[in-house]
Amino acid sequence: MWNSLAFKLTVASVAIALVAVGTAAILINRATTRDFDRYLTHDQTMERMMSGGMMGGPTAQVRGVAEEQFLQRNRRALWTGGLVGSGVAILLGLALAGQIRGPLAKFSKASRQVAKGDFSQRVEGVSGGELGELATAFNLMTENLQQDEQRRQRLLADIAHELRTPLSVIQGNLEAMLDGVLEPDAAHLEALHRESGLLARIVRDLRDLTLAEAGQLRLERVPTDVEPLVAQEVARVEAEARDRGIALRSDLPVELPALDVDPDRARQVLGNLLSNALRYTPSGGSITIGARDDISDGLLTLYVADTGSGIAPGDLPHIFDHFYRADPSRQRASGGSGIGLAIVKQLVEAHGGRVWVESQLGKGSTFFISLPPVAGAEAESEDARRRLHSRAS
Repeated sequence: MWNSLAFKLTVASVAIALVAVGTAAILINRATTRDFDRYLTHDQTMERMMSGGMMGGPTAQVRGVAEEQFLQRNRRALWTGGLVGSGVAILLGLALAGQIRGPLAKFSKASRQVAKGDFSQRVEGVSGGELGELATAFNLMTENLQQDEQRRQRLLADIAHELRTPLSVIQGNLEAMLDGVLEPDAAHLEALHRESGLLARIVRDLRDLTLAEAGQLRLERVPTDVEPLVAQEVARVEAEARDRGIALRSDLPVELPALDVDPDRARQVLGNLLSNALRYTPSGGSITIGARDDISDGLLTLYVADTGSGIAPGDLPHIFDHFYRADPSRQRASGGSGIGLAIVKQLVEAHGGRVWVESQLGKGSTFFISLPPVAGAEAESEDARRRLHSRAS
């Protein structure tokens, strides 16, 4: 009880009221008595003058019975008003304490449940003022915690699913070899090597993604030319594209400014986008990697466009989520780790850039990445365009 907020607020309200009313009563009583005595002195002086007496010397202040009764009634009125004011202060203190104690009790109850892991808690019925702002902030916090918990659980389930498939293949093949059902020949060993490579890639991608999301991914940023960066990644996937009957080409404007990026991470971004395009582009299709010839908002934009199956409008907002599958069976068959696009997003944003996708179902998709150029590149790019324009004219 003694530590109760309601008790403390009530005591504080009563104490304030008593001090205020007591101080006012004392001051009013003194002022009233002084002015009343002055009135009596003045009245007696006037009577002496009218009766022919001489003015001079002190005049005695004589209070009669009526005057004393007047002052006593005045004092009683003051103290009665003080008691009534104190009673009103008690009622107001209790009401105020109740208005504050109710919301705080809701906060306390919800906080205890959140501490136990129940992030569905919300504080309802509290609006207006500082407590209303606190309730809004608390509800936003618990909503974010609930979403983070759901993402964490989904991520763990997705990781377990991704690891289970190659592990099952490796374990099954090894058991079959131990039982003599399968021969440990080159073909079976190559299959095991392929599945172990998938496991290593998943673990590596998860590590990169975790570091990037935690803001702990180390970037070795140096001025990097776009053309050799793109050429290296095109050469890496060129044989695979040719075997699958997919046309692969680059469309880069001349004299592009250098990028202020980590070249290894930039290659990883382009490689993931090209690999994603290869998975979803059928034979006879095409993939184009290019760049815009201007710098918008201080960033240079590159893109990877394909003529694949496209992405449904409902899938577009989630395309960069962990392990999100617009086409689960197709992605599994092609051996994707399921987090390539999530890594692209984190790596681009770690460089201070942005990434987005435009797509039409059945017509293909275009992934855009905007990265910062080196200092002064915007002016140099503008000069290059002017030189090209003058030569063309």
